[in-house]
Amino acid sequence: MAEYYKGLVRQATPGVSTLQWQKPQITEQDDLKFSSISEIDRTLDAFRFRICAPLNGTETYRVEGELRRVKPGQYLVLSPQQHARGEGNLGKTVDGICIFLTEATLASAALGLRMPLSKRTGAPFPNTWQQHDFIDKNYHLQENIFGQHLQSILPKLTGGGEIFIDWDAFYFDIAAHFLRAHYQIGEQLEAIPYTQMSTKREIFKRISLVHNYILDNFASPVSLDELVRIALFSKYHVVRLYRLIYGITPYQHILQLRIREAKVLLQKDFDPKEVAFMLSFSDRSSFSKTFKKMTGMSPTCFRENLPRRDAHFKK
Repeated sequence: MAEYYKGLVRQATPGVSTLQWQKPQITEQDDLKFSSISEIDRTLDAFRFRICAPLNGTETYRVEGELRRVKPGQYLVLSPQQHARGEGNLGKTVDGICIFLTEATLASAALGLRMPLSKRTGAPFPNTWQQHDFIDKNYHLQENIFGQHLQSILPKLTGGGEIFIDWDAFYFDIAAHFLRAHYQIGEQLEAIPYTQMSTKREIFKRISLVHNYILDNFASPVSLDELVRIALFSKYHVVRLYRLIYGITPYQHILQLRIREAKVLLQKDFDPKEVAFMLSFSDRSSFSKTFKKMTGMSPTCFRENLPRRDAHFKK
């Protein structure tokens, strides 16, 4: 097969306290790379964990023979010994960040967190670190604690300007969030009432598609019929399995996300009636009742109790 890419790849310079980029070098250490590629057909190294997050456009991979498309707002985990290639004419230049973690760093983070690598049978990180112990799927940046951490640091890594980084602390922090997220996934797998791990994984993958759809579309009208089409389960099983995995029903999750966003909009001085419309409540009354039930105060009261923007000008 051809081994090439069109574009550029830059590697964070190790051992320098500011974020500086250099031409990529072969290394087996923790690593950070920025890519800006329009076409690729290349086998990816398989001796470290690789976390890939596109910044714009869609990155395409072939993982164990399966074509995977990863979009902004998502990330992909590639495990050691997993066969993967970057593939495709992307049609435009696509920027992305890849973070590489060694098993030694993950083991150190697990020790620091007092998390055993073999927490219990079926946990995602047994001592063998085998690739099939991961849920092989695209992850949403808001899906778990690691994705949220990744989302928070991406602007700092790509925003330009002088950035000071303690690299040991940086990679340890990445590894710690990575472990916490995947241990949580292990707990979620255990909550699925089936014996076969392969069945648990398939159920988790399907219900996580519903979860991620809600994260992306909670402000729009979302019907249970839509979620059924995504998961390919019955309405009963979608609601039941979602509650088992995430602790709440899809409807409750949608309301949580809407009220969280409502607080942001009210802080930006949007009128409650506008907020109700923007978040697909049937009317202002329905929005106000839900908001008060979940926060203890009405939207108007919440907005009136916000610090005044001009307060710092007053003496």
